[in-house]
Amino acid sequence: MIERLYQVFATPRPSVVDFCDHCVKPEDVAPFTTVPLRQLTSDQVEKFWLKSGTIGDETFVRYLIPRVLDLIAAGELDPDFFWLRLVSEAYANGDPREQSAVRGYFMATPIALAGLVREGPADGPLASWMRGPEALAALEEAALTGPDPGGVLSEAHQELEAQLSK
Repeated sequence: MIERLYQVFATPRPSVVDFCDHCVKPEDVAPFTTVPLRQLTSDQVEKFWLKSGTIGDETFVRYLIPRVLDLIAAGELDPDFFWLRLVSEAYANGDPREQSAVRGYFMATPIALAGLVREGPADGPLASWMRGPEALAALEEAALTGPDPGGVLSEAHQELEAQLSK
């Protein structure tokens, strides 16, 4: 599932990443042009989050999407509103293969799906998909059969179920 994301979102590593030199230090941007995507650490990727709007462009975001989702699956980044908004935008602008890969990722990564329910954008194509029976069933199964630290999966399942019953 992660491998598929890297394949369908494959974009060459940028040789230059635009950034605001008043807001961002060159050394914070350097890893994006020198370190292979799969080797970027969560600390390096979070530099983008901390300075969003001052680093990169839409192509750069598309380049980072597989690594962001990989780090969320590994528990190294939280599935918070910022990352989920970027994924939602990439999904909305993506082709059918990219959209399928993103859906597959969320189906295979219940903690990220729970984050999407809790903190994801309220509208758009990804939010519409999330409110379907497939996502609800995936959360229910994950909550019933796997570890559910802090009841996050159960709560997301209940929240999604409540949204669907409206």
